[in-house]
Formats: sequence, C-alpha cells, structure tokens
Amino acid sequence: MEITKKITLLILLFVQAVYVSAQKKISEGVITYTVTYDLDAEQLKYADLLPKKITCYFRGDSTAAVANQGDAIMKGVSVFKANFHSLIVEFPAASKKIVVVMTPAEVEQEKEANPQLNGINGTEKQIIDGYNCYKVTATNAKSGASYELWVTNDIEIPPNSVSKLVSGFGGVPVRFVTFNRGIRINAEIEEIKEMTIPPGFFSPTKDYKPMSFTDLKAMSGGN
Repeated sequence: MEITKKITLLILLFVQAVYVSAQKKISEGVITYTVTYDLDAEQLKYADLLPKKITCYFRGDSTAAVANQGDAIMKGVSVFKANFHSLIVEFPAASKKIVVVMTPAEVEQEKEANPQLNGINGTEKQIIDGYNCYKVTATNAKSGASYELWVTNDIEIPPNSVSKLVSGFGGVPVRFVTFNRGIRINAEIEEIKEMTIPPGFFSPTKDYKPMSFTDLKAMSGGN
C-alpha cells in the first residue's frame, strides 16, 4: 500500500513538472487574431471597413496592433506602464501619413466607453487552437451582462491592445470578447510567432505628420 502511494505521488509530481515546463514565455514576437464584431443598426454601415484580422507585435513593454481599415493601414502603439498610446496611420492611395499621440485625458475617455469586467474562473476546460484552456465568466459591472472567455497558461505573453481588457484573469486570452469604443469584438488567436521586431517599429518615421486625436476623428466622420 505504501509503495503504491509513493508511485502515485511520483506520477503526480512528474505530470505537474511536465505541465510547468510546457509553459512557453514569449517576450518578443507577433500574434494574429481573427475577429468579428457585434454591431448595432447604426454601426452596420461601417462593417466593410472593419478588419477581419488584427496582428499585434510586441517587445518588452511595447505593443502595436496593425490592421487594414478601409483605405487606411492603422498601427496602434501602446506602452501600458507609461499610459502611452499613439496611432500611426497611412493612406497609401493618397500618399498621406499621420501620427497621433493621445493625451492622458483622451485615453481615459476612450476607456470609459468600454465595460468594467470582473471575472470568475470556472472548472470547465477545453483545448482551443492547441492550447489547454479554462473558462472564465466575465461580468460587466456597469450593465450586468456576462461574457464567456477562454484563457490558457500554456504560454506567457504580454498583453496587447486586443487582449488588454481581459488579461487580468490568470492566463492568456485565447478565445474571448473584448471592446473598442463600446463595440463588442469576438477574438480568437490564429497564430503566435516568436521573432525579432525591427528597430524603430513602434515609432513613426520622419515623413509622418502630427495630428490631434480630435482632428483624426473629424476626418473619419467622428468614428
């Protein structure tokens, strides 16, 4: 009986060690999400402009979400610890390049449009895109609405502008709901690549002209 207990303990320790060693920390690389949107009647007219995929580049504390949005290529750069957020926008057809550095007040105003989520970790598990995931139920403290999220501990990567809202629930979000200016986004990891990000990637080149966030919104019809 004692020998059986020892063998069982050794097996459990081995399984645990394998699981821990399987976790992969990626501090620099690229993550691609497939995304869909829940739009109201007014927002539906912009559906064709919204990207079907968002690619996030990350290195250290810096991250940039890149997406094609209509005639524009948008790069949203964030350094969350410094509360720094900028938009580097190129309109290839018009040969126009602009850069917007958001003020702290503008950043807070954008955040206020999104829900305040509180998460409860569940016991339900699932393998999604090859990752061992567990279910989290996130509830909006403002409205009471609940959302289903799936997160994993198989990998460790820094939060980005797509995952940041739901990155505080003990794991990396794999299939999840997030929000941008109040619009619900359904996102799922498609691919993660560990790679070196080129120097200067998170900064605009000298040919980008500064613009205020207010002027950028006015140029895009307030959206």
